Amino acid sequence: MGGLPTWDDQMEALKGVVDRLMTIWRPDGATEAELQDMNKLALSILASGYLCHVYTDRRRPVFMPLWNYAFNQGGPNPDYVYLTTEVDPDGVYQISGYRGTSRFVEITQQENDMTTPENLKPRTTPPLRVTNDLDELTIGEDGYFSVILSAERPAGYTGDWWRLDPRCRRLLMRKCACDWKNEVDARVAINRLDDPGEDMSPEESARRFSELAAWVQGTIEFDMRLVRYYREHHGINVLLKSQWIEQAGGLAKQAYYDGIYQIDDDEALIVEVPLPKQCHYWQILVADDRFATVDWVNRLSSLNDTQARVDGDGTLRVVVSRQDPGVHNWLDKADYPWGILQMRLYRASEHPEATVTRVPVADVRKH
Repeated sequence: MGGLPTWDDQMEALKGVVDRLMTIWRPDGATEAELQDMNKLALSILASGYLCHVYTDRRRPVFMPLWNYAFNQGGPNPDYVYLTTEVDPDGVYQISGYRGTSRFVEITQQENDMTTPENLKPRTTPPLRVTNDLDELTIGEDGYFSVILSAERPAGYTGDWWRLDPRCRRLLMRKCACDWKNEVDARVAINRLDDPGEDMSPEESARRFSELAAWVQGTIEFDMRLVRYYREHHGINVLLKSQWIEQAGGLAKQAYYDGIYQIDDDEALIVEVPLPKQCHYWQILVADDRFATVDWVNRLSSLNDTQARVDGDGTLRVVVSRQDPGVHNWLDKADYPWGILQMRLYRASEHPEATVTRVPVADVRKH
């Protein structure tokens, strides 16, 4: 064991991560407040790296929190609880629990173990797009469900079964709640059936620990570059259907719309979307230029189909601004001069075009 890295060795590997991120985020120099904000973000992604990369074990899987209010990266949807775990594509797993009453709970199979800027490159092969819904399963009167996840259905097993794709390395669960006051979250556990599981070896634990610098930098850099991709390819003060997320393997039944907002503090964007006749769920949010969702606990930075008001013509009209425009459907962009605007349409019958109009905040009610 003497050859394994010490604590000081592991800390040394983390040095320079924030400096490298700052050269991308603020190449012309940053304020002290911006530097401390990046320090805080990097620390949060380091914490998520421990839970989701160092602690997680495909032989002893546990669903771990991934993106949320504390781990604010990738534009977390405030309606979602995101959880992840590693899996072995040759393993046999049982996923079980209680369905609850939230809008939907889906589990997506993923190929990549870590996010890096390399993931932005165009794919040469089709993405893995396998997503299963708890509502596909047999739900007991008490809400209990159980499903086997494996490459092949176990011999003699007649219960619910999902096929595990040979490319899969990780599961991502999204638990969606729209009525935050009344909906009851699902309770979901995972257990490996074909391997009793052993303690992770010191060598494997050290290896994963040593990859935390890459986890932190890769996660944050990926999203900063993705935002800048949208700035270059979608344009400013627009909201367009995202082709990048679809080719990369996003939620199979969900259409993403992305665009960049860039307005002064006395200006606003009026976003208009004629909603589909059928749509199981929709939501819209604002995030900063690192794809960190604007603080939704203390600001109104997200609206869903339960919270927003839709006009009589079936059109959703939302105002994005720094100042309160005095309308119900307001998205507070906070103090960020620019960032990303994102909308989700889930299981929609059509994908309409959105229009975005830039106006003075004082003139919002004239439109």
